[in-house]
Amino acid sequence: MKIRQNPSALNTLRHTSDHFSKVKGGIERLSSGVRVNRGADGPATLIASEKLRGNIVGLKQVYDNVSSSVSLLQTGEGALNEVSDLLIKIKQLTVHAMNEATNSPEMLSADQEEIEYLLDTIDRISQNTEFGGKKLFDGSMGVNGTAVGNYLHFVSADSKALASPKEGWEVDVHQIATRARKIGKVAIDVNNVKDGLQILLSEGGKNVSLKTSLGDLGEEIDQIIKNFDQDPKNFSKNEVSAQIRELIVFSLNQQINENGLKLEVNLTADNKLYVRHKNFGGSHFFSATSSVAGILSNESNVAQLSDPGKNIEGTINGEMALGEGQFLSSLKGSKAEGVTIMYDNELGFDEIPVIDENGLRVGTKFIEQKNEDIVGNSNNQKIEGYVHVSQMSKEFQVGLDKLSNPAFSFLNIRTGQLGNNIENNSNFNSLSDINVKTLQGAKDAAKIVDKVIEQIALYRGEMGSFQKNMLESHLNSLKINEENITQAESTLRDTKMASEMSTLTKDKIMLQASTAMIAQANQVPKTVLDLIQNS
Repeated sequence: MKIRQNPSALNTLRHTSDHFSKVKGGIERLSSGVRVNRGADGPATLIASEKLRGNIVGLKQVYDNVSSSVSLLQTGEGALNEVSDLLIKIKQLTVHAMNEATNSPEMLSADQEEIEYLLDTIDRISQNTEFGGKKLFDGSMGVNGTAVGNYLHFVSADSKALASPKEGWEVDVHQIATRARKIGKVAIDVNNVKDGLQILLSEGGKNVSLKTSLGDLGEEIDQIIKNFDQDPKNFSKNEVSAQIRELIVFSLNQQINENGLKLEVNLTADNKLYVRHKNFGGSHFFSATSSVAGILSNESNVAQLSDPGKNIEGTINGEMALGEGQFLSSLKGSKAEGVTIMYDNELGFDEIPVIDENGLRVGTKFIEQKNEDIVGNSNNQKIEGYVHVSQMSKEFQVGLDKLSNPAFSFLNIRTGQLGNNIENNSNFNSLSDINVKTLQGAKDAAKIVDKVIEQIALYRGEMGSFQKNMLESHLNSLKINEENITQAESTLRDTKMASEMSTLTKDKIMLQASTAMIAQANQVPKTVLDLIQNS
């Protein structure tokens, strides 16, 4: 028996301390609702849990960001809807201006003035449409570009396109785009039309049939031939034949327009009939038949397909590009990916003077241009120009991974940037140039406005698709992801209340028992004192 040390009390105190720590920890876990409050409670669990907590907070903020992005696009949609209404009003005015029979100069001036006010309104919308202090449609949130070089035009670049270097991307055209065509081998004259001429053109499932012996055309040609037969001195063969050719070409073009064929008919320099497709490229064709061999088809009354057109071929930034008609687009994976340019040069005829032995000009010879004469070849390389791209498209956050965030390019809707590169007889370069004070101007203005209405409608569809499929579709998935990650974080870290209560009850009982035993252990040394006193 010893009095300096009390091992029993120390042992009981140690157990009591352990039970106290367990009760304290249980109370902490129950009060906080978290079973891992510090690194010592579970290092691996803490690391995983903290990562998940960061993801949860990020997903909540991404959801708010996507909601704001949807509001931005809805603001843009409202502005474009107003622009569409203004364009429709402009279209109405251009159609009104085409009624030449009733319009006076004062009425046309009033139409033009109203058009200019509407165009100014579109420009104001482009400058004033903002969201969060950012202008949407002035070109500062989109991709812009320009082309330097004769016949070279910048068409578009998508939101993935990179900004070009300072000197731009080199454009080298190897093959000029051509149209499907058919050129006759025999000129129309008074002799081969006397017995009647029939021409049949077929394109896109539509047909045009012309008979020189029928209708008003037949009467006019019949009268011309009678005049020639009766008085060949005053009505020469060349003059009569030229009149007949002009009537046939006019009638063919008139029927083509009425029936909606995408063809046009002209005469070559040596008076051969020349039919060609209005569109460039190898995917367009037509057939031609003539009752007189050589006028169009090689054999009489046997249809013959047109000579095929060619798509443009070339490179952008020294990399092979895809050609379609007159449009050249960089391939996916190239440095200039997403860029499209237009090269609108076309092969024609060179006028060569014919000189006699005395050095005098006695006539003119027309020689068709060759592709290499315009764009060069491997021995005589010519660079057509350069394209410059400024990339200002903005990313929209739809997830925590930056690589998954799509970019969108907002259209520049200034009138000077709409309706570009549209062929017209009034030389209008854009929507801002239209003028309806003349009949031709009104027709060309209507043509440009139609194209711009289509352009805005297509862009609205593109923007709506982006809003629906890239933004709004992510709102639901973001909430689902947040729920799943929250559940995972809860599984790792949250306290299981029922189990923890049972454990706490056990630990409290053990703490009470061990505390009582401390008192008993402290009574052991007193037995030694009793022994001394009794002796």
